[in-house]
Amino acid sequence: MKKVIFIIVACIFLFANNSQTIKNLIGEDKFNTYYELLKPILNEKSLTKTLEYLQNNGLLDIFFDKPKLIHPTFIFTNNNPIFNTKTLYSTLKSLGYYYFYPTKITKNGNYTITLEMKSTHYIDPLLFSKSIEQKGCNVISINKNGSYIYTIDCENEHIDTLKIVNKKIKLLNAKGIYWLDPNGFNKVIVYSSKLDNWYPYIVFFDKNLNILNIISKENSQNTVYLNIPPECAYIKITDTFSKENFKRGIFIKGIK
Repeated sequence: MKKVIFIIVACIFLFANNSQTIKNLIGEDKFNTYYELLKPILNEKSLTKTLEYLQNNGLLDIFFDKPKLIHPTFIFTNNNPIFNTKTLYSTLKSLGYYYFYPTKITKNGNYTITLEMKSTHYIDPLLFSKSIEQKGCNVISINKNGSYIYTIDCENEHIDTLKIVNKKIKLLNAKGIYWLDPNGFNKVIVYSSKLDNWYPYIVFFDKNLNILNIISKENSQNTVYLNIPPECAYIKITDTFSKENFKRGIFIKGIK
């Protein structure tokens, strides 16, 4: 009997919880107006599926009549400011947002950052949730109170990297930035094309994106031998001056 009561209470909680989520996203008036249409997702546990349903039924109102300033807030529960900021900014840039800046940052248990940007619409919450999910983060909740407030769990956040291996492989990236995973190697050799004039700029990071070492060359190099710090989790390779200096890409090879 107790088990039955517990299940009933749990179902009521889930029902109420997603009802509140929907109200936060579309407003209470719209929730009441379209209540019958919303019934299929009142017990939905997935925020992404809830967003998809609302968007498919035209209930997510994110567009303005003319451009205006918006101030989205992002609350990161794992409180890793350096990594969280990189993840957030790269996600926004992948969605086409390049011009924004922080107006408020707080670190009090969680890491919270509020941005200012000018746009014809709010950040699409569905696209944002799906995009940041690819970086190992999950949007836990979204509140809309004038601006959107996202609560995000980034416990498993990561950077897309290529693992170093013990054979020579070629990399070509139009952006001129290469992220590598040391993959247990102690050293790595980096080669540039003989037709390029590469001025190496290489940064070693730990798992939290704290900088361990920076190598910057003001003389062009074709081959660079690098010792990888023991705590290194990521290696960023670019050019000191311009991506055009090594536009033909690089070759890498790991050494134990």
